[in-house]
Amino acid sequence: MQFGLINAYSTLNLGDAAIYSAFRKLLPQVELVACVRDKYPDPTLGISFLADRPKGCAAYISVGGDIFNNSREWFVTKSFLLNLAELRRQPRHTILFGQSIPRSCHGLSFFLLRQCLLSLSAVCVRDSESYHRLRQAGVEARLSYDIAFALECSLSATQKAKEMLSLQAIDPAKAAVLSVRAFDSMYTHDNDRFVGRMTQLCLQLQQYGYQPIILIQSRAYGADNDLDVAQSIQSGAPGTAIFDPFLDDHSVPSWQLAMALFSLVDLVIAVRFHTAVLSLAAGRVPFHLHYSNKGRDLCNRLELPGCDLSHFNPESDLPAVLASSGRIFDPSAIRAKVNSDFRWCLNQLPVGLRAETSAGGHA
Repeated sequence: MQFGLINAYSTLNLGDAAIYSAFRKLLPQVELVACVRDKYPDPTLGISFLADRPKGCAAYISVGGDIFNNSREWFVTKSFLLNLAELRRQPRHTILFGQSIPRSCHGLSFFLLRQCLLSLSAVCVRDSESYHRLRQAGVEARLSYDIAFALECSLSATQKAKEMLSLQAIDPAKAAVLSVRAFDSMYTHDNDRFVGRMTQLCLQLQQYGYQPIILIQSRAYGADNDLDVAQSIQSGAPGTAIFDPFLDDHSVPSWQLAMALFSLVDLVIAVRFHTAVLSLAAGRVPFHLHYSNKGRDLCNRLELPGCDLSHFNPESDLPAVLASSGRIFDPSAIRAKVNSDFRWCLNQLPVGLRAETSAGGHA
């Protein structure tokens, strides 16, 4: 039986790659197909990547991150309408799981999305703001966590991460990993100001004996490519290292390398959402500099150390960052909840599909 992962984006963003791998783990008996923008999608994820959007599948799962961003505030973009069309193809055979409804989706775009979601078999979001918006709009949504919490690191990834750190002469016990991103017109943050603050943070971490390491969480498209920002910070804070988990040989999935890195180092400073999620899934508490509702919700629900990125002051907030050093997190309860919520969503599909998917999916 074939399930289509619809509204998929790219395997060059390790957060999205982790999401696809998590569905692979929770649906071991099902063939999963998807279409992404990449010319050469990551073959290690267990997904069959198609040239076109999936059609003719037994069921569909709407996946990915803030896929319902609508960049034209009082209009509706073509890409947004294409994403909605995926939801409308076979609504009774479609579920939405682990997504967020970004604030850029409001007015007409939110009204159109609501109309699509009302017809789906199940809707389960990963943050409380999306949940309350949908419930108030009459959508019987369920609240869970990001599906990447279902994942675990591998021994081979840990060994590879150790080798990569050793090649840069980095002692993980004295290392601080931070994720970054570029901010475009979709976000209110000033990109130059962000680079300046992260540069200052790296300089201060070095003063306290830490080796700053910038994780390249995404090498995707437009602003969703961390390399330029990372190199700008490295230029302003010499001695800062860059850790790129996208291996040419695909010997280890990018998300597994990231989880391994988080488990090894002393500090994790998460700007990107999936740095926080995968760090927690790896058993480590990050300091989360959130910039959207999904990150704010994660901090609030799990009582994580962190603050809104727009309020972050590298000098005055450094003691709080350092206080998160070495903190351990037990992800087992969240992993079990994600698994349970996903099984519930599958059980809302037509009866024949429920039986086909009931054999697997232990997180």
